[in-house]
Order: sequence, then C-alpha cells, then structure tokens
Amino acid sequence: MDFITSLWTAAPVLKTQLTVLAILLQIVITIWCYMQMSKARVGAAKAGTVSPEIYKAVGDAEPEEIRVYTRLVANQFESPVLFYVIILTGLAIGVTSWITVVLALLYVFFRLSHAKEMAGEHNVLRRRKIFIQSIRVLMLLILELAISTVFMIGA
Repeated sequence: MDFITSLWTAAPVLKTQLTVLAILLQIVITIWCYMQMSKARVGAAKAGTVSPEIYKAVGDAEPEEIRVYTRLVANQFESPVLFYVIILTGLAIGVTSWITVVLALLYVFFRLSHAKEMAGEHNVLRRRKIFIQSIRVLMLLILELAISTVFMIGA
C-alpha cells in the first residue's frame, strides 16, 4: 500500500515541475504548428499559388496542400484543450500523481507524432492510429483524475 500512496506523495516538487513541463511542451508543439502554417502560406503566396487576399477570411479558398496546415493548427485547439483542463484541474486540487506525469508526457509524445505526421508524410491511416493512441491516453488521464479526486489521493 505504501508504494501506491507514494505515486501521489513522492517528490511532490519534481512531480509538479514535470507535469507543468508537459503543458509547456504541448504549447511548444502548438507554436511549431503555427510556424509550419505560416511557412506554407508565405511560400504559397510568394510562389503565386495563392493570393494573400484569401487570408482576409480563411476558408475553403486555400488549396488542399495549404489547408492541411490550417487544420494542423486547429487540431491544437481540440483534444489538447481537454488535456490542459485535466492537468490544471489535478494541479489545482492537488491530486496529480506520477501516473499523471507519465500519461501527460505520453500524451504530448503522441500529439507531437500526430503533428509531425500531418505536416510531413501525411499518411492519414498512420495519423489516425496516432490520434487514437492520444485519445486513449487522454481517457486514462480523465480516469486517473476522477479516481484521485473521489478518493482525494495526494491531497
């Protein structure tokens, strides 16, 4: 039983630092995605593929090879928002554990893999598998938060 309790109580400062690091890494991924989108848009405008005027209101006017980068950025404001809420809630009520740390870092790894796949080779089936893995990890984070909260483990 001591081992299980230690998942919530051992090295609290380091645990918090690593949990916050996971949040910061996800933010860095988002910034990287914005940079990829900007690079694609500027490149297309310079090449004459698109008129800069289409960016007055982004929509279907973008060619598919550029629209993928718009979707790449939009993806960072979908399931990652839930990630931020879950992690920040756990930190705020003091129930994060080493399980939280491992799952948070694993989630960020899958989000990075997903973003790189989308901005790179863009194999949709491979990207979907990566996405499904990230959602599984997110569901485990939700479960871990719920259990920790109900039993107020670590608080």
